[in-house]
Amino acid sequence: MPNSNPMQEVTSSVSTIGPVISAAQPLLVPISTRRFWGFVAVCLALQFLLAVDCARQWTPTHDEYWHLPIGLRMWKTGQFEDDVINPPPVRLWAALPLFLGGANAGDVDQRLDVGAIGDSFWNANAEHARFWFLLGRLMIIPMMTVTGVVVVLWSRSWYGDRAALVSVLLWTCCPTILANASIVTHDLPLAAIWTLTLWALVRFAQRPTWSRACQFGMALGMAPLIKLTGIILVPLSISLWLVLRIGLSRPQSLGIDDKPIPVPRSRLLGQWVVALLVSLLVINAGYLFRGSGRALGSLTLASSQLRSIQQAIPSLPTPAPRDFVAALDRLAQDLERKHPVYLDGEWRDTPFPFYYLSALKYKLPSSTLALLLAGLVAVARPRAGSRDCRHGLFLLFGALLLPILASGSSNQIGIRYVLPTIPLLCIFAGQSARWLEAWSRRTPMSWRSRLIWLTLCLAPLSLRFHPHHLAYFNLLAGGPAGGRWHLVDSNLDWGQDLHALKQYLDQNHVPDVGLAYFGTVSAVKIGIKSHLPPSRFPQPGWYAISANYVQGRPHALRDTNGERVQVGIDEFGYFRFFEPVATIGYSINVYRLTQRDCERYAAAWREMQGSPP
Repeated sequence: MPNSNPMQEVTSSVSTIGPVISAAQPLLVPISTRRFWGFVAVCLALQFLLAVDCARQWTPTHDEYWHLPIGLRMWKTGQFEDDVINPPPVRLWAALPLFLGGANAGDVDQRLDVGAIGDSFWNANAEHARFWFLLGRLMIIPMMTVTGVVVVLWSRSWYGDRAALVSVLLWTCCPTILANASIVTHDLPLAAIWTLTLWALVRFAQRPTWSRACQFGMALGMAPLIKLTGIILVPLSISLWLVLRIGLSRPQSLGIDDKPIPVPRSRLLGQWVVALLVSLLVINAGYLFRGSGRALGSLTLASSQLRSIQQAIPSLPTPAPRDFVAALDRLAQDLERKHPVYLDGEWRDTPFPFYYLSALKYKLPSSTLALLLAGLVAVARPRAGSRDCRHGLFLLFGALLLPILASGSSNQIGIRYVLPTIPLLCIFAGQSARWLEAWSRRTPMSWRSRLIWLTLCLAPLSLRFHPHHLAYFNLLAGGPAGGRWHLVDSNLDWGQDLHALKQYLDQNHVPDVGLAYFGTVSAVKIGIKSHLPPSRFPQPGWYAISANYVQGRPHALRDTNGERVQVGIDEFGYFRFFEPVATIGYSINVYRLTQRDCERYAAAWREMQGSPP
């Protein structure tokens, strides 16, 4: 073995990395493993506790009202047909403590629509309904924590310890993540499995082994079982695999602490076939293989897209279960329908091309947006010998594909539909840590480092509106109070504050209120005496109006008997003329209108229109 000079090797190494660290003087002290994981644990524990507190306080949200009871009905009946558009696993998982704890599922002997299923559950459990919803929510919150750990591991492997700490801080301080983890829906679980699947893909791409192919295949199969949107991961994963592998002469530069092994192309192809077969097996197992292999022509389909395929090849055996195909059919139907869409004060029945990018712009904390810009600079100026460009392309493509695809759909009712983008954006923003410098009297920090430190210190301010994280908007949107002029629906008001309204009405001795509540829980069931507000023109009295209706959202609300009444577009928009006396959780406005207020409105209407409606 030739003699080597250790000092010469050190000098050579320093000269190699010199260009990378010269811009970050004085150097930061290395982070010990204990301090690193201590910081991560504190962040994730704080996030967990805040989510539990939200879960404890909030009224069951709009879709949550039936998601959890349907899960309990599945345990009781073994059937999956109540609401096929959403696959069973999330609902079954959330309802597990209810099933074990003996919750009453209500009427399970007849077929009910989803709203009636929620009513039946609430009526059967009366005094304990909120407790059961809390238990269901506690099953979702740990998925947020697990995703945070994956964000840490991924960011650390590609960009280092400090980048991982930046990423976990941004993850912890994201109110949108916190809000969606506090309720029983499929959106946060999809973000979790989306992140886990792409992380498994990264590990599989770095070191293609049969075991990692199977692990990736299992995650890939679970994604559409969590939410049908997860099926996008199949073409996305193939594209991202090519981003990581094509033209890669040094596989070790992928940034994972594994020893790479050379793999022939034929073996890679075989591993991909195995991964896809495993994913298909997982999907079938999720539905207990019910109806798998049936001829496509034997299924009852309603969407034009699937019916055209059915007519072309009716004898084709379906490789997926019957209910999974039915779910895809329902999803296609929903995408074919027109939905009212609101963005920046404008209502449409056609999609906005930049709706979801605008939602990210308004709903992500300002600190995250600032560090994302720093991440873009990092990709444009990669470190010497690194794969920053390749990694940055992977993260951006993986994060932005879903918002881009969803922007062509008219079903634009909330950032929750693109929630899987946020973990990847947190990892991407972690690159900003490369410019962090330690403070020194002799060597002042650069302006860039000062800005990043200041941004990180301000990041926790996004949690200052606790527990109103569902209605969070950043300063660019005017905060939670101004967000309604940009986005509504589940971005702002999803029925989470009905119990808080009840508390306000009791404290202010309001015996009867005109209520237009955007939610599915019946107000009378929690002790609120109410009546419907007048349509199109005000009358004196107390009113509590959900922000969605104030902004003109057409929907259905529940009257004093719990019956659903259709609300037209801008039917209660006249409340925008008045100043509320209180705002409950930024989602419900409370008004006390006098006769003089109504006369002022009538005069303003006559001046603008000629006569009142």
